[in-house]
Amino acid sequence: MTDNEVVTRIARKIRATRLEKKLTIQQLANRTHVSKGLLSKIENMRTVPSLPVFVTLIQSLDVSLKDFFRDLPTGDGKRYQLIRKQHYVDQHTNGLGGVNQHHILLQSMSDCTMEASLVSICAPYSGKISAGMGHVFAFLLSGSCQFVIDSDTITLNEGDAISIDGATDRSIKSDVTTSILQFTFASSR
Repeated sequence: MTDNEVVTRIARKIRATRLEKKLTIQQLANRTHVSKGLLSKIENMRTVPSLPVFVTLIQSLDVSLKDFFRDLPTGDGKRYQLIRKQHYVDQHTNGLGGVNQHHILLQSMSDCTMEASLVSICAPYSGKISAGMGHVFAFLLSGSCQFVIDSDTITLNEGDAISIDGATDRSIKSDVTTSILQFTFASSR
């Protein structure tokens, strides 16, 4: 699934959820304290919201993370989404002295808890990770490793990221010392 497909599906889901809740764009703007124009651009795929705006938007729609992404496939029907470093969406932020923001993944954090972990893998390593609740986002800070999810073997290198349905059994293998920044999101509903 391309970045444009993901943005399109998320934008359509936001609009469909708003209409399902019988809210006008103005009513949603009032709830989110985000301009009506920006909400319209988001729904019409003319812009990608920042993470804080997206989180506020999902919370204002009174939808949990799990419910929002339930029917939104992560890519080819897989229970994970692979994000390669070269697929990041660059956004140059004006007025911040040349700051570049790289959009890696957009996930709702409505009604959930988040755990951040620095995972260090000493090589050689091979082991199974038991399924849990929620959603896992892993970003490789250094090294490389292989995730085996269902029947897929995915090699990740420094700068790559993967988003995984936490209820998925998976294994990990690394022949080199690897550092991973991992976020685990669990719905409180």
